[in-house]
Amino acid sequence: MQTIKMIVSDLDHTLLNNQEMISDHTANVLNRCQEKGIRIAFATARPERATRQFQQKVQPDYIISNNGATIVAHNQVISNRVIPNDLKNRLIPELISSTNITCISVEAGDCLYTNYRGEPWGAEWNAVYTDFKHTVEEETPKLSIECKDTVAMKPMIKKYSSLNFYENSGENWFQVMHRDATKMNGISFVAQRLKINTEHVLAFGDDHNDLEMLENCGIGVAVSNGIKPARRAANFICECNDDDGVAKWIEAHVL
Repeated sequence: MQTIKMIVSDLDHTLLNNQEMISDHTANVLNRCQEKGIRIAFATARPERATRQFQQKVQPDYIISNNGATIVAHNQVISNRVIPNDLKNRLIPELISSTNITCISVEAGDCLYTNYRGEPWGAEWNAVYTDFKHTVEEETPKLSIECKDTVAMKPMIKKYSSLNFYENSGENWFQVMHRDATKMNGISFVAQRLKINTEHVLAFGDDHNDLEMLENCGIGVAVSNGIKPARRAANFICECNDDDGVAKWIEAHVL
């Protein structure tokens, strides 16, 4: 097995257990990796601020957030691919007018602008209610869309082909980013910055937005609870997220 110089892991349903926490065992394993000089990165659909509770147990060298749109190192944004304003300001009114769209959330600045009125968001999301009657002027790396009929999204995806649309497995949610905003592109950016080859990167994931990194990093490992396409894309399959699958695989094959 090739030398591992960086470990990249998705968070939800991969590194996090079913209580949405990093277990003590997993934290210990990742901290041991860092002591050996292996860089650790989170690669997540979450904005960076929604990962800060996890950073209290594991301090990653890099956070590839918003599905690769925003990269943070040592509390500094080092890369941010945003949705062009003209596209955003055409797309949002079209979404609002659709009877199939039940919720829109827009990452902008350090807030989540949303028209969702259900259970309150956690404080880490910094959610601000809006009816989107006014344009969102702040730079936007990601939109999230809840759709009653995912088939109805196909014409819109085709119309806005210069944007990336990821469907969340098992949910009626789509995430929308700049065309070049992917987890793999974020990993490539970090690897170039570190002057390492992506062949020396170990990636863990479970969902559609993890496929590219599972296929193109040196080693891709899917958790056993991941979707079938993720398990097919990976080189290996580890135990599920609720059984410290990521940590156990690292212990067995890296440490």
